[in-house]
Amino acid sequence: MQETFHAAAIWLHILGIALFVGPQFFLAFAWAPASRGIEDMQVRLKAMRTITRRFGYVGGAGLLCILVAGLYLIYSWKGYYAIGPDTGFYDVRFGAVFTIKMGVLAVMLSVLAVHTFIVGPRLMDRLEAQANGENVSEEEIRAVRRRSMTLSITGLVLTLVIMALGAMLNTYRFSLRGM
Repeated sequence: MQETFHAAAIWLHILGIALFVGPQFFLAFAWAPASRGIEDMQVRLKAMRTITRRFGYVGGAGLLCILVAGLYLIYSWKGYYAIGPDTGFYDVRFGAVFTIKMGVLAVMLSVLAVHTFIVGPRLMDRLEAQANGENVSEEEIRAVRRRSMTLSITGLVLTLVIMALGAMLNTYRFSLRGM
């Protein structure tokens, strides 16, 4: 039964990662360049709001899957890998790699929060103000867009680092080797 729960948790964790990472790649490499071809700014903004809101739903569901599965996997790691009770968390590489992974996750979530709740809405507001004829310079739009892109790319790179650390955790001979 433990094998079944472990397999299900890994599947759920991977599903969550796909739901979180896939839309990031879509937004960065498909939507952002394609949206610049939409000349009607009101149409572009409406599409951008719809897509980013739906990204929030899909990405949020992905994060929830990652959290639920991750909690089970960290709770059960010693039993699954038959690690004795006398072995401490940091006696094997698993503990150090997991701690680094959680640190990078905290930074990535902070970057995501700044982008989602501050910079992204600021960019949308400035674009909307410009579309409505308000005095918003192209320089101001470029500056906010640059911050948005920097945060997006940083978040994506950090996510890829987290995925690499996750692969390290699941490499038995590496992660369960003594420190």
